[in-house]
Amino acid sequence: MKTLCVLVALIVVASAAEFIPVLQRSEVRDEVGQFYLNYESADGTRVSEQGILKPNADGTDNVLVKQGSFSYISPEGQPISLSYIADELGFRPKGDHLPVAPTV
Repeated sequence: MKTLCVLVALIVVASAAEFIPVLQRSEVRDEVGQFYLNYESADGTRVSEQGILKPNADGTDNVLVKQGSFSYISPEGQPISLSYIADELGFRPKGDHLPVAPTV
């Protein structure tokens, strides 16, 4: 009985999911792992990301540095836009909707 309830719930959730078509998409990758990705969907969501190799601190290897941005409309109807860099200093997002630490 429990399995049937879970199965029915999954079917209901899956049938309620709205299909949102992708209007534009481009992706380029090279043989060493660097890439560029860009897409836009019909609901206005936009994503852009690139990854480039950068030598590590001691020069013995490379690390993949990612930077990009995405934007969408929140469920409350507010435009959300975020840009970011992810590198040896960590993940650093920027966006007007993000909380800001108080200055001292």
